Amino acid sequence: MLTIEQLSKEISPELADKEARLDLRINTVYKMFLKQVYKPAGYRSLSAFILQAAIEKAESIVEKEKVILATEKDKEIFFSALLETTEPNKALKKASKAYKKAIK
Repeated sequence: MLTIEQLSKEISPELADKEARLDLRINTVYKMFLKQVYKPAGYRSLSAFILQAAIEKAESIVEKEKVILATEKDKEIFFSALLETTEPNKALKKASKAYKKAIK
């Protein structure tokens, strides 16, 4: 998932500045509920309020997804390292000898 900034870089400036329409149908109770809060919240229109709320929710989803993906990648790296059967390098062998000597 891309952030708003990343999407802005991916598309042409002409397209990025072009307005697009988003239609939304909701029941009357939801609309009445939303209409009573957008002005006290400092928004000039119900559309501006809904747009900002949607963007904030989408940004939190993108951030959460980034954490999940990072965690998945870390998990993959960790388990790959555990399951690999590589020989210890010189530094590890030297450290092992020094440890064994120290505990005797």
